[in-house]
Amino acid sequence: MDQWVKLNASTAGKDKLFRLVQYLSRFVWHNLESRKNLRDAVARLKIIESSFSSFRKLLRFGKSLEAIHGALRTLHLPDACLRVILTMSRIYQSLFLLMDHIIWIGRAGLFDINKEKWAKYANRFWLGSIILNLIRDFYEIMLIIQKSATCKNPLPCAYKKYPVVRTVYDCIPATRPLVLFVEEHRDVFWDSLKNFCDIWIPLTGLGHTNFSPGMIGFLGSVSSFAGLIAVLDPLAKLAPM
Repeated sequence: MDQWVKLNASTAGKDKLFRLVQYLSRFVWHNLESRKNLRDAVARLKIIESSFSSFRKLLRFGKSLEAIHGALRTLHLPDACLRVILTMSRIYQSLFLLMDHIIWIGRAGLFDINKEKWAKYANRFWLGSIILNLIRDFYEIMLIIQKSATCKNPLPCAYKKYPVVRTVYDCIPATRPLVLFVEEHRDVFWDSLKNFCDIWIPLTGLGHTNFSPGMIGFLGSVSSFAGLIAVLDPLAKLAPM
């Protein structure tokens, strides 16, 4: 119950939850579309997907200014690499959200716009932001590897110094490196998973990949779940953001 209250009180938490429903709806209707006796269910799921997509755009209205304000904050980071990557990522995110606002205005019928053209602009800026976020994830992983390489005893020299529960990999030794990494650096793991899944959505929207709506729904659901984890677990949120 406490987790639900925390999630419901957060705008980011609501967005991630609605995003999960949106992409799950796409995943389900695409897998049911071939069944003729379920056409009504498919139609309802498409309506749910479209409704949540439009509602999320409304929920994010004005967020482009917040992203620009975030870029001003990251300009003062002491790490030069993070300073450049995060600042550029926030600028791209702000432009993506601005395009998203314009698309919502068109959907609401306030102005007549070319939705396909603006959707392409939005996907380009979103793709740029995700690429920069993946570069940041790679940089964080390199820092972890460097820290581990110069440390004789990895436990007291843990990069983030998170509590480690040694259970699963004791039973399956082959999974030990991956599980150890996830336990000690869950913020980097969840952020990397989210960005890796997200990048295929704008790539498909721009025509660079040809994933089916079902695959896009699956990838969007996984990235939304990873985003929810970061909202509910402070240790799973990569900082600075």
